[in-house]
Amino acid sequence: MFEWVQFSFPSRIFIERDCTHKIGSMVKDMGQRVLILSVRGEQRNSDELAVIRTSLEKHTSGCILYDDMNAAPGPQDLDTAAYFLRQCKADFVLAYGSRQTFNAARVMALLATNDVFAEDLPQATFPLKKAPLPVACVPVGPSMGEEASSSFTLFNPETHTTFSASDYRLFPAMVFVDPNISLPTPMAEITRAGVAIMAAAVETMLARKANDISNAMALRALELAARNVITLAQEPANNSARFNLCLASLMSGMAHSNSRLGLCYSIAEATYHLTGLDFFMSMAIMLPHVMEYNLTTSAGKYVQIARALEEDIQDITVIEAAIKAVEGVRKVYLELKIPQRLSDFEVKKSDLPSIAEMAYMMPLSRNTPRDMDRNEIETVLIAAY
Repeated sequence: MFEWVQFSFPSRIFIERDCTHKIGSMVKDMGQRVLILSVRGEQRNSDELAVIRTSLEKHTSGCILYDDMNAAPGPQDLDTAAYFLRQCKADFVLAYGSRQTFNAARVMALLATNDVFAEDLPQATFPLKKAPLPVACVPVGPSMGEEASSSFTLFNPETHTTFSASDYRLFPAMVFVDPNISLPTPMAEITRAGVAIMAAAVETMLARKANDISNAMALRALELAARNVITLAQEPANNSARFNLCLASLMSGMAHSNSRLGLCYSIAEATYHLTGLDFFMSMAIMLPHVMEYNLTTSAGKYVQIARALEEDIQDITVIEAAIKAVEGVRKVYLELKIPQRLSDFEVKKSDLPSIAEMAYMMPLSRNTPRDMDRNEIETVLIAAY
């Protein structure tokens, strides 16, 4: 029987070195007034940001930089930013940063056109009535594909709850990927992003909502990330490896925007908000443990993952090949000297039940091949501790 597959992606994607000076001429059809959003904790390469501002000022009637938000903006921060966006009568948002900046830009774009506050979004009916303002994304480095996503996650620090939603209209109108922007970024940060791309790619393949197109893109993203993050860590001046890692991020985002992520993402979000552990690092730590827990449910996909990681799986059983996939991930971690335990950071064992509870409450935790309750999620966390 023929099965329909629906796959969505950003409208226009530009992957080019030194393209920042062209951005103004490329986005001028989106509007004449632009708000540049950059979350403080993700501000990188101020020189390139200045080039973008100059380009926008040349080709539009004006642009304003909004950088009053911290690393993880809450509902009130987003409401304030959306109010500012409306007051300055901006036609679109250009998000310059990483995952938190892109997430905030999507929420602001929705709030600016709809009569709703950020804290009311969990009770709202999606898709909202009015289309959001268009968003253009400029990643400052590999960001696990958040620059190409149509989803957002909202964390309420007062209630310690999270809310996630998706709307195809939130796909960015444009994505500008310039690998040279990431040149000043510390290699440790690039490495964390690289292994997070691997985690997102694997989780995309294992997702219940995965399809043939998302699987193909995720598999290619995994190959590119695993090979090039090691090369780049050893050769920071390797432009080809840097370009391929940014490409892996973009492809991963396009894939998981359609299949959605799952338990790794849910646990990483919870761990970040409850303990402050870097989100990308949490994704990396949890990946092999989540893979082991789901191994018997998706052994065929694990064989593909093992091949992508260049593991030798000839003349062995499917289950043995699936085990090789997990081993392949750990080999990359060992090569990069990536910590593999939550206890290597300031995460207390007493935090694990709260992390499991928050992760379980996130709908994406159910987008995993094996049904799991709170206790089983805590079991995976204990294994990772």
